[in-house]
Amino acid sequence: MNNVERAPEGEKAPLLSIIVPVYKVENYLPKCIDSILAQTFTDFELILVDDGSPDDCPALCDAAAEKDARVRVIHQKNGGLSAARNAGLDAARGAWIGFVDSDDYIAPEMYEVLYQAVQSTGADLALCDYAEVDEAGVPCQSIHVRLEKKVFAGQNLLKNATDSMIQPAWNKLYRRAVFAQLRYPEGKLNEDLFLIPEVCLQIQKAVVVPKALYYYVQRGGSIMSGNKTLRHFDAAEAAQRYWDCLVENAAYDALANAAKFTMGSVSRVYRQLPLALRKAPRSREMLRMQFKVVSRTRRYCAVPGGLWLQSWLLWHFPQTYSRLRELKG
Repeated sequence: MNNVERAPEGEKAPLLSIIVPVYKVENYLPKCIDSILAQTFTDFELILVDDGSPDDCPALCDAAAEKDARVRVIHQKNGGLSAARNAGLDAARGAWIGFVDSDDYIAPEMYEVLYQAVQSTGADLALCDYAEVDEAGVPCQSIHVRLEKKVFAGQNLLKNATDSMIQPAWNKLYRRAVFAQLRYPEGKLNEDLFLIPEVCLQIQKAVVVPKALYYYVQRGGSIMSGNKTLRHFDAAEAAQRYWDCLVENAAYDALANAAKFTMGSVSRVYRQLPLALRKAPRSREMLRMQFKVVSRTRRYCAVPGGLWLQSWLLWHFPQTYSRLRELKG
């Protein structure tokens, strides 16, 4: 059972709940917490979810709560990132929700800027740009897509959900009602991509703040930076679900891009798998799935011939496809 420090009876609920899942990040957590407590927007609660961390993180969380009354701590058995975020959502009291990953940090004005953006536009969601930095805070070479359009209707945000500014959970401010019926899928990698289409369907309007206010730390020991396993095909499964969501909502003009995204998700994981895992049943199923998605897309819209050919080659001759990709670089 979760062990959460409850707010005193009758205490006014904060306007914002900031949820931070915590697991094996003792070298990064203090900077993360300090950056949140230094926010110029002060009407918030910080919910630290200790997801059964085996290091000094539980003590660091409790120490932060002792020093600042805005900090609440949940201690629970390890369940993964989604389970930790969900526990935070269940405990949150704010009218607005934010997420910060515990190995990252944020600019002092982040939530003030995002809150001003939703207030001035009537949006249900605000998202900002982010900077990719190494563990020393030095900027890394970034290839993520920066959105130029400032305001999106929910349907248009859905159509652009493959963009790397839209996918993450952590560069956003959400109206709490968005999560009334939504929770992150537990036991999955790429949980952000699984949920973002559903988030898009819950909002009327989103506003983009084109300023980097979130610092995404690229570290060697993170979940997504290690060797690829069959679990990493979760990204392709999420991409397929996104494609299905577009079909269900008749967003056909975004299908070709979603099909390309699905095919690319399968290709990236497959090419980075050990040879033995390339022959596993799930690998074969993912290869078949991406070709099925690309082929079905042709029922709804035009698909570039090159995409269909690459998808066919990846399905029928994956080793040849992989060698050709290596030659291409």
